[in-house]
Amino acid sequence: MKKKAKVSSKIALKTPQSRKYVVIILTVLLGVFITIAVKQNSKPELLTSVREDELVLILDDLTNQKDDLEVELIKQNQILESLKNGSSDAARKAAQDRIDQLILLSGTAPVSGRGIQVLLTGELYSVNSFTILDTVQELRDAGAVAIEINGIRIINSTFFTDTTEGISINLSKVRSPYKISVLGDPETLATALKIPGGMAEVVTTSGGTVIINELAALDIDSSVPLTTLQYAVPVD
Repeated sequence: MKKKAKVSSKIALKTPQSRKYVVIILTVLLGVFITIAVKQNSKPELLTSVREDELVLILDDLTNQKDDLEVELIKQNQILESLKNGSSDAARKAAQDRIDQLILLSGTAPVSGRGIQVLLTGELYSVNSFTILDTVQELRDAGAVAIEINGIRIINSTFFTDTTEGISINLSKVRSPYKISVLGDPETLATALKIPGGMAEVVTTSGGTVIINELAALDIDSSVPLTTLQYAVPVD
């Protein structure tokens, strides 16, 4: 059984060799993000059935991912330099904070904390892959730190397509109702989905239903396995 991490929890650094392990972990996880982005761009056949407006959103999302990776690379280099130049508590804390954030972003471990649970119900004309993608983007913009849809962990490389019976998430077919679990500030997340012209209004006006529950405790049990690195390796 995988160990579940709390959003607010810290992973203790207990040994003198922890700096070396931190450097390796940070490098490995950064390589994973780059690999994921490259893999997503290497599957054009998956986009043949996507509409033009969806392609625009996907392109924007990929551009944002590229920008995020570049920023992440700069941050990781700064952390590595800090670790190499000393073993202060501040450096260890900074490294630990980055590890916690990377675990959340990569979706490699179950997590728990405050958040919301959204239940979307509707036929394809009211809830489709575009609706789900838009929902995920609105949640991320509102500060979501972890998202799960019908038991599938959603990360930056996740893609959505329409099927005859519902939607496909990373080629795994799911059907309405769509249960979306999100970790983050409950009030902020709920407000983001309820703004005029937002997801909730679009779905309800097209015949679907949206139920949003704010929760003080929420578990996201799904996770994404680490992939074998192809384009990056840890360095001493």
